[in-house]
Amino acid sequence: MSKLKSVAIVGAGPSGLVCAKILLDDGFDVTLFDKQRELGGIWCAESAYADLHTQQPGNTMAFSDLLYGEEFEPWQKVHAYLQKYADLFDINRRIRFQTQVVSIDKDDIKNDTMPWILQVKTIDGKDETYKFDFVVIATGLFSKPYMPNFRGQNKFNGSIVNPFTIKSEDQIKDKRVVIIGGGKCATDLAILAGRFARSCHLVFRKAHWMTPRKIGNGYVPVRYLCTKAASVIFTPFPTAPHTALFRFLHRRFPNFFIKIINSISADIMATHGSSLFDDKIFIPQHSFQNEDNLSIISKDFVQLKKEGRIIGKLASIDAITDETTIRLDSGEELQADMIICATGFIREFPFFSERNHQLMGFSKISVAASTDEDTITNLYRRILPVGIPNIGFIGFGGSVYHWMIAEVTSHWLSEYFLGRLILPSETKMQEEIKTTREFLRHIFHTVDFDYKYYWAGPIEMYLKDMGLTLHRTNNWITEYFGFYRSTRFRGLGEERRIKAEKGVTPYHWYYSFKHTIYLFLLLILLFFIFN
Repeated sequence: MSKLKSVAIVGAGPSGLVCAKILLDDGFDVTLFDKQRELGGIWCAESAYADLHTQQPGNTMAFSDLLYGEEFEPWQKVHAYLQKYADLFDINRRIRFQTQVVSIDKDDIKNDTMPWILQVKTIDGKDETYKFDFVVIATGLFSKPYMPNFRGQNKFNGSIVNPFTIKSEDQIKDKRVVIIGGGKCATDLAILAGRFARSCHLVFRKAHWMTPRKIGNGYVPVRYLCTKAASVIFTPFPTAPHTALFRFLHRRFPNFFIKIINSISADIMATHGSSLFDDKIFIPQHSFQNEDNLSIISKDFVQLKKEGRIIGKLASIDAITDETTIRLDSGEELQADMIICATGFIREFPFFSERNHQLMGFSKISVAASTDEDTITNLYRRILPVGIPNIGFIGFGGSVYHWMIAEVTSHWLSEYFLGRLILPSETKMQEEIKTTREFLRHIFHTVDFDYKYYWAGPIEMYLKDMGLTLHRTNNWITEYFGFYRSTRFRGLGEERRIKAEKGVTPYHWYYSFKHTIYLFLLLILLFFIFN
């Protein structure tokens, strides 16, 4: 009996857990390593900041094997869901908690016959070494907060912290709080500070589109935007298996789709109204189509802003001039006892040597106002480093459907580890990476190339790679207009196994729009025949 192939997964957050479940189902021997005391990634007590909650509509943050229909939930319930998922599929016993992965290497990382060598350090200081056939990096997008350096910050008598250090409202009660940033993390903490702090200023360089939880002047839940039909308004994703007609319509009638996007923008403006936009500080100066930092906010933020409990400043910090004074680049001065830097996150892979970074095609860039460096991951399909076998990255797509993409890409990666995935040449991979990077950077004007609001295209791209059906329901109405839930991927592993054994895609009956046209024509024909 042959020995099971072994896989090391670095990270026991959502991506690591779903990848472990799928690999276990496919017969791999899986071990997870996580530096924290418990699973969940940012969705656990060690990492979560006070009042962290999801901003996803129901069932978009759930896996196909365990439904979870709640939405806008606190982190404690997300953690409980992930714990239940790990218990259900017996993943817990495979996790090495409080274990830091120090090094991932081998003599020749391009040699697919050599095992990967993992060196780890346990909580009690012991150094241990393991060998694995495959490695999955699932350390996530939010593992290291970016902390800028401010001119004169040594003069400041208060505290300068990252969001993860705020565990309770008691830490900010009656303090003058300045929050740097304009994304979800910043708005979450602004609500907390607006309720409990002496004052709250939200300082940001760029106003982002803040989507309300209900659109259509506050009557329609935002979940109704989570359909394939809603996704087609955006410029076609370059490597997605879109139809020729779809690409033709976007090429021939781009203004039509722009008008739809602008109507969504207008609805957001109308729904929030003067309560949010009266001082024009929070009005985005860019199209909704170019939004690189989507967030869904509650009515609490708008109400606190209306009451003057949250004050926005379109600026950045120029310098800290004394113990309590912050000078903005606008010349205005603010008084503060605490600065919370909700300024994003840095991707880093400290367990790879500098040489291996280069061999994997990664590049590092310095981050402004900091000594930190961000890592640009040039990954094929946002999963594989080109030319480096037996290793993959899960959870680095950066999309609004992050969990679902992580589940589908885990199936994709398992197919690769099993040797059943047909990959293009390295040259073709590099060409696609370049095409995808340039497309996403053109749309979102960001350094790295995340999927952002693209999800349907990438998901179908992975499904096509595996030779599986793109239609996940049995008719075109529910396929395009039904709420896109994780249940669409239930049984994906079985579909893969059937295809591997029989060499054909499992039959999936689908009533298409074409069938509707045929039926309509048939009814007309019958009408004329019998009349």
